[in-house]
Amino acid sequence: MTTNIAMLVLSLALLLLFQLIQAAQLNSVAGVSYNLSARDKPVDVGLMGGRIQRAKVNLIENLLLFAPLSILAEVTHANPQTVGWGAIIFFVARVVHAITYLAGVAVIRTLAWFAGVIGCVILALAVLGWA
Repeated sequence: MTTNIAMLVLSLALLLLFQLIQAAQLNSVAGVSYNLSARDKPVDVGLMGGRIQRAKVNLIENLLLFAPLSILAEVTHANPQTVGWGAIIFFVARVVHAITYLAGVAVIRTLAWFAGVIGCVILALAVLGWA
């Protein structure tokens, strides 16, 4: 398995972790019966629930860029060293982003988001053969 694909799998595992954390947090706020329902009535999930939701959505939005670039990098046999570094930068940045988002650390969170974008740019450049 390439570093690129390993980082993609770990990024998807991070998304799964968010799903589990969000479900547990909703259980603690609204109860298991609400979580098992159709959730027709909105419930106030509180400060942490909102952060979990926003961080998860942000990860999904960034995975929409990273995942196709990762697959394209594999299919095009882009420079594995460059692709590997781009993927590592993306994944580490997403972990830092997740932690700082949940902790409410704004500036570092934004820098981590930007680092993840840089990781995607590195992948794109490698796919195009420019790096």
